[in-house]
Amino acid sequence: MALLSFLKALMAALFTTFSFLKALINKKELYATGQAGDGREKAMLAHVIRTAEKGNPLSVLNVMDAYAKTSGWLMNIGDDKGPILDQALDKYNPRVVIELGTFCGYSAVRIASQLHKEGSKLITFEMSPDNYNIARQIIEHAGLSSKVVSVQGKFNERLDVAKQFLKEMNTTHFDFVFIDHWVHSYMPDYLLLKENEMLGKGTGVIADNMGAFIGPADFRKYVKTHPEELETVEYKSNAEYLWWFPDSITVSTFKPFTRFY
Repeated sequence: MALLSFLKALMAALFTTFSFLKALINKKELYATGQAGDGREKAMLAHVIRTAEKGNPLSVLNVMDAYAKTSGWLMNIGDDKGPILDQALDKYNPRVVIELGTFCGYSAVRIASQLHKEGSKLITFEMSPDNYNIARQIIEHAGLSSKVVSVQGKFNERLDVAKQFLKEMNTTHFDFVFIDHWVHSYMPDYLLLKENEMLGKGTGVIADNMGAFIGPADFRKYVKTHPEELETVEYKSNAEYLWWFPDSITVSTFKPFTRFY
């Protein structure tokens, strides 16, 4: 029985690795469209709608995790690193949240389901129109549409929407920032948030895929060399659904510069 369980786990791991490599080999398509190019994202949506309990965020997340392990690897934060995000949400207990990189809505569901303050909301940006449409349906199936504002487009091109969202939320800054899109955009988008004063004292800035092998070298260096601005803890983990691929998440607290006169 133990041997059978081991063999099943091994086969699942091999399948996930193969599915990941297949997506990576097709990286031109992945970077251009945000999708692997074989229809797995749409198939995942259909599977979630068919099998996950409507209005139950945990059921939706569990089905998405299972699909990524058995039917087609996905760029979700996943069930290995997800608890680190959960702990950060518990620590900062935010009311106003921004996510850069929605993909298919996994982390949006994970975040929105843990926003407990009255009137709390998440605004999330996704460059791919196909992923945007999938994510909206995933979020709706999880019963969280009232807590999530989905925006199609790149954050740096839709800055006005983020500013309007803050105005409508009657605040000047975000309490919690989750960065999980293309690594070359981490640094410029963080600086956009900072320069537009969308970060306040105590804002949590959480970044996925910060491992040495796949992470954004410039932003990774920045969080490590600017402790006066970002008080950072790095949590080691594995890349989504790949136990053999080391990765990490950084959880930083923004500390704005104070002028003394």
